[in-house]
Amino acid sequence: MTTGPGPAGPGANRVAALVETLAEQGFAVAPDFLDADLVSALAREALERDRARQTDTGGVGRKRDYAVDRTVRRARICWFDGSSPAQGQFLEEAERLRQEINRRLFLGVFEFEAQFAVYDAGGFYARHLDSFRGRRNRVVSLVAYLNADWQAGDGGTLAIWPAGTGGDAAAAPVAEVLPRAGTVVAMLSEEIPHEVRPAGRQRLSVAGWWRVNQMQGGRIDPPRISLC
Repeated sequence: MTTGPGPAGPGANRVAALVETLAEQGFAVAPDFLDADLVSALAREALERDRARQTDTGGVGRKRDYAVDRTVRRARICWFDGSSPAQGQFLEEAERLRQEINRRLFLGVFEFEAQFAVYDAGGFYARHLDSFRGRRNRVVSLVAYLNADWQAGDGGTLAIWPAGTGGDAAAAPVAEVLPRAGTVVAMLSEEIPHEVRPAGRQRLSVAGWWRVNQMQGGRIDPPRISLC
């Protein structure tokens, strides 16, 4: 079940439709956005990397603030390194979105980083923002779901709250997104609080973020994508 408006499925205008909704309400939900073959390939790779122990326990925060806290997040992650055809195809989709985001929202997003995320049964990620306002390390967030035949009883929904409700425990979410294969969600990283509800079975996704370029000594900011 998905509540809250979102663009329709795939088609010639699917990228523009997603970004238009993102501009209007700060988030967008697009069922069946990704090609089924790409979703299957990404799901296989996520499982293969997890079985090969190439995943690490997902933490919270960034750089010196990074920490593993299982009361906040229970998942395993593996950063994209661009080494597989599936990753390459997904990054091409992300680049099309980046161009449209910059055209429509004038955000100047520059670099995209992405990771596989594996949630076992009972895994969750408590309500949070992907970036603190003014940090600009993450500006737009993207999530793509990889599980076929996900049902409402499987839990693991992505709860989304409107901008400005990050600290309001009484606020009700405006959307509960089932993590079904091919569904994509985009959000403004500094504004939209969200939460991964506890999953009833293994849950697979790709999470990514665009950020603006930060100049370092007059040079273009180097990429931050890490190897798995």
